[in-house]
Parts: sequence; structure tokens; C-alpha cells
Amino acid sequence: MNTSHQTAPRHIRLPANTAGRDFLLGDLHGEYDHFVEAMTRVNFDPAKDRVISVGDLVDRGPSSYDCMMLLHKPWFYATRGNHETMLLDAQFDGAVAMWMANGGEWFLQLTEEQKDDCTTLAQQMPLAITLELKDGRTIGVCHAEWPGEDWGQVGDTVFDLYQVQAMLWGRRVLTKGKPQSDRTAALTVHGHTPIDAPKKLGSALFIDTGCVYGGTLTLVSVEQALAIQPDAKPSLFSRLRGLRSQS
Repeated sequence: MNTSHQTAPRHIRLPANTAGRDFLLGDLHGEYDHFVEAMTRVNFDPAKDRVISVGDLVDRGPSSYDCMMLLHKPWFYATRGNHETMLLDAQFDGAVAMWMANGGEWFLQLTEEQKDDCTTLAQQMPLAITLELKDGRTIGVCHAEWPGEDWGQVGDTVFDLYQVQAMLWGRRVLTKGKPQSDRTAALTVHGHTPIDAPKKLGSALFIDTGCVYGGTLTLVSVEQALAIQPDAKPSLFSRLRGLRSQS
């Protein structure tokens, strides 16, 4: 993975939403219709509410382009996932075969203008988002897992290769089932590895519930996320398939 094409800030901070609600979104993978259905169920108000996604908006599902276009919405935020990274690696480093093997064929059907738009949007996705809460606490969001124990240092950190790899591709916390507690964040939120239901290990919450594999799409409010009780033994949804296909 080459990081030379990453032009976005590695980290952004979102101020507390004092007017409406914030929702956390699991891996979308092109399942735009499921996203619309989930938004309808929670009576999402784009004038006041926000969505913060763990990334992997694209690949495998039927509507990757529509999912990428969500990044133009002022209420939608997403960290970069490994699939957006594969998009960039294909465009800038020639790593096309790996991306095509993991669902990137949709990109070939786009116009050049659409391709440029998707590439620019992917470049602008941060690796990490800190979400401030109304009570002064924070939630940290990155795609796969956070390899540290102090999210408060994220804003001052120049991520090294190990950290970037863990944030985009890591599975250590879930596969080992070891609770991870952060010293400063009330919660860290991640996707990447498909599981049967949202699982919390210590203060780390995993919300990729395998929508593109026939599971559900997790769209959970911050309040609901904080209320989820820790689960010491997460059961992986389609674990072997997820690991084999890079998730």
C-alpha cells in the first residue's frame, strides 16, 4: 500500500451536534438501497442529523457509485476503508488486479468525469474521525481497528506504516477477542470484519454486520452505540469468506 497519494488530512474532528442526532454506519459496500431504507427507519433529518461511516462505501454491492456520491452530502462523513484505498492504489500505483478481484469492476463502467470524482472523493477521506459529544466526551472512528490505547493522541499523530495498516486492514482485536480499552475516548468504532451483530470489546465497537453478504446494515445512533454492552466472545459472520476476500 502506497500512501503518497493520500492528500486528505489524516484526521478530522467533528464538533458536537447540538441541533440533531449523530448516527454511526457500518460497511456499506455499494448497498445504497439498504442505506436509504435504514435512514427512513430512523426518520433521518438531513437538516439536523449526521452520519459518520467507518468506510468501505464501495465494491461488491450494486450501487458503489451512488454510495461514493454520499460524500458530497454535507451531513455525511466517512473514514477511508481498505476498499477506497484499493481504488486509489489502482489509480496511482497500478494495483488494478487486486481491486478487481475484490469488487472494483463497477469503476470500469463510469465516465472519465465520474472516475475522477470518485478518485478525488477517496483522496479526501481521512483515516480517522474524532466525534465530539454534547457531554464533552469523544468517539473515535477508523475503518478496521485502532492499534493504540489513547485516541486523544490521534490529532497530534503522524501515523506510521504499522498504524495505517492496522487502521485499514487490522483484525487483531476481533480475531483474538481481547477487550480493548481506550484511555480518552468513550468509544472507538470500526468495521472491516463482517460479524453477525454489533460487538463491543472493551471500548471498541465493531459494526460491519455483513450487509453485502446477506446480513444487515448497521445504522446506530451514538446513544445506542454507547449503550451496547461489551461482549467478550464475538462470533464472526461469514468469517472465512471475509478473510479470504480481504473484506
